[in-house]
Amino acid sequence: MSQELKLDKEELRLFLHRYRKFRIVDKNNLALRLITAKFIYPEYFTPTAQFFRATGIRRKRWWQLYKGEKKMTGKEFSAVYHHLKIDDKELVKGLQLELFENGI
Repeated sequence: MSQELKLDKEELRLFLHRYRKFRIVDKNNLALRLITAKFIYPEYFTPTAQFFRATGIRRKRWWQLYKGEKKMTGKEFSAVYHHLKIDDKELVKGLQLELFENGI
């Protein structure tokens, strides 16, 4: 793809990352579920330096969690939950298993 667009591979990778054009694993992705419990669309959330300091999660780790590449620990979950000030009802709604999602 980079050859076709006549770009460096790193430039293309950074562009795709910046505009969030990557595959996100939805299954058991707690970071994504927390974000969608607070925001209608996850694209609306942009983590800032203050977010990273408050939660204690580093940038690379956050994007691994967001993409679903790695599992979120309880400490990280709690930190994000408290930082975003998510209501308990919103949290239960966001984390609730969707039993009939497969169209039974």
